[in-house]
Amino acid sequence: MSKKNTIEKKWLIIKTKEKEENHDLNELNYLTCDLIAHLAQLTDRGITEIDNIPIDKYKDRVWLCIERLGLLPEYKSEEEKLEEEIIDDWESYNDNDDELAYDEDQIAERIKEDEAHNSFYSENL
Repeated sequence: MSKKNTIEKKWLIIKTKEKEENHDLNELNYLTCDLIAHLAQLTDRGITEIDNIPIDKYKDRVWLCIERLGLLPEYKSEEEKLEEEIIDDWESYNDNDDELAYDEDQIAERIKEDEAHNSFYSENL
């Protein structure tokens, strides 16, 4: 039995879990994101093949899997994006001492978003 490379192992795990009857979408989302990040690193390093298999083939496989699972966000056309409400928050600034008036809930939410973003990329890259 031949030794499989890391990319092939990751792909086989995704493929196997996708075929399970009661697959966990959160787990598959994490696994596909991890493989995409790994493929992106290899591409950035100029690697185009792994064991004579083009990296683009793995990218296509993962992309098709993501589409089948419905993990892509809903598409919005340019018109729909333009129709979104623009909120004028100029009044949230404190004119007296030129400091911003912060809402504690907004600050907490922003900190959570930043931490989630940083932890995802530190784990996956």
